[in-house]
Amino acid sequence: MSTLQRILFFFVLPIISPLFLPPQILQNGFVGIIVEIILFAILGFFLLRGQSTALTLTIFIQGLNAIVRIMMLFPRANYTDGTANFIYIFTSLVSIALSIYLVLRLDRVDVRTQMVN
Repeated sequence: MSTLQRILFFFVLPIISPLFLPPQILQNGFVGIIVEIILFAILGFFLLRGQSTALTLTIFIQGLNAIVRIMMLFPRANYTDGTANFIYIFTSLVSIALSIYLVLRLDRVDVRTQMVN
């Protein structure tokens, strides 16, 4: 894995995936956004140091994100007046796809070999 791939898979994509929400939801959760960024920055630091527990926790959180997004997709896909909430649908589908990709990618052999120092 190159350095750019490590930064992308250990820092950037895990932070973006749970935060990919519509702007009206994000504007109400500033403290949650900061906590999430700090959590994944710490996990990324431990991943770069080769901690396999951090890898397991990152895979677990990304899998949990995908499951929760799938469960909440249909109940929140429409507004109360019955019109479709296309922004929420789009952001949820992108977040689900990104989380599933990360779960599958981080569980590969080349990433696991990076964990052994």
